[in-house]
Amino acid sequence: MVNRITRAWIRARRAVLAAVLQAVVGAAVAQDTAVTVSRVTDESVRTVYLRIGANDEALLYEPRSPDAKARVALILARPDGNSFGVPPTREMARRGYRILALNHHGDFPEAEDFAQPLSQAIGYLHTLPGVERVVYLAHAGGGHLSAWYENVAEHGPAACQGPEKIYPCDGKRLTGLAKLDGIVFLDATLGAFHEMSSLDPATSGDKRVAALDMFSAANGYDTATGSARYSETFKKHFFAAQAARDADLIKQANARLDLLKQGKGQFSDDEPLVIRGLGEEAAGARLYLADVSLVAHTRKAHTLLKADGTQTETVVASVRPPLGQQYAGAVNTLRVMSQETTVRHFLSHSAIRLGSDFAITEDDIVGVDWRSATSSLPANAEGISVPTLMLSSTCHYLIVPAEIVFDHLASKDKTLAFVEGAAHSFASCRPEFGDTLRRAFDYVDLWLGNTQRF
Repeated sequence: MVNRITRAWIRARRAVLAAVLQAVVGAAVAQDTAVTVSRVTDESVRTVYLRIGANDEALLYEPRSPDAKARVALILARPDGNSFGVPPTREMARRGYRILALNHHGDFPEAEDFAQPLSQAIGYLHTLPGVERVVYLAHAGGGHLSAWYENVAEHGPAACQGPEKIYPCDGKRLTGLAKLDGIVFLDATLGAFHEMSSLDPATSGDKRVAALDMFSAANGYDTATGSARYSETFKKHFFAAQAARDADLIKQANARLDLLKQGKGQFSDDEPLVIRGLGEEAAGARLYLADVSLVAHTRKAHTLLKADGTQTETVVASVRPPLGQQYAGAVNTLRVMSQETTVRHFLSHSAIRLGSDFAITEDDIVGVDWRSATSSLPANAEGISVPTLMLSSTCHYLIVPAEIVFDHLASKDKTLAFVEGAAHSFASCRPEFGDTLRRAFDYVDLWLGNTQRF
């Protein structure tokens, strides 16, 4: 039922979008070729609509009068959601770059489903006049997708098939992938750990475990402000319970997977799986949302792009406010604080091993087996050799994850910088921080424009 409803929704969504685009471009869009092109225009940039295979579509933004910057083409894609019209596309196109926004459609899309469309899109960009390099512009969840892709493109299917993996890839569609020339991570999430860090250990059946409830005043939560200062004792118990529930979920899902492989499952290919307390996207029981003393600053000094236009090397501190107040009243909801997924999708997308020493501290995340998940950004970063920029926002909770990924990167040409006062979208979170969007993408422009790099 879950997959049937999902397929119906996707078909309806694609039909509406195709109808709109057909009306705009004035021509039917073929579906039986690898890349089909239709043109749309506006006043600022030229926009080209492409169909890549049967399940993928893209918009190419390109300057009307390309200059030297057009030698570097950009690609932007996320594991889910719409990449069309998002701020990075507009900002980079206005700065003179060609940028291809790719959308993938499918039932609970897995990373392997993206491989061939991404490879085809990279190949297409290389056919454009003057293009010499293709760089992935990876925002949010696009971070772990791009890192996984480049790791596999550089090292083959073995990069996601090791015995340490909870759910190894099958590798059948992962050979001969086009390699990238660079990656720009924009406030990238950590992959499976981002999912697992939302797991609510207080959720047990129909009742909540009071001693583990992060939204309880008795445990340090202030309902009036949505903020918290949890005690060391509570954090220790909470993280230990998260790790224990994580291990139990993985064990249960693997047991169902074994039955599926034996032909004894509910269905022949996969099974629906509802996980109570596993938050959707940015939702969930994440202590660091309410308690801003967690993941509060980097361990080392890095480049900070300040509101006054200057740059400094300093230990970078988060300036985010408490977040997630809306989740306190949604603890028993489906598709906010619980996930409706499948056995295989959970294991491939959300499962990662947490040790008995798992903890999130003020400047680190410890006790995580980063290599256990195929979608893990830190693990895949170890296989990336191309030039890499990590740009993170100080008005969000991803500054410590950015430093963790940076330390794992194998690239010899790697840069880590932070935009003071930028939110996850790179817009300013408070007026005193100025035009953070411009500051962020001016820096990306500067980094890409280094002719010794590209």
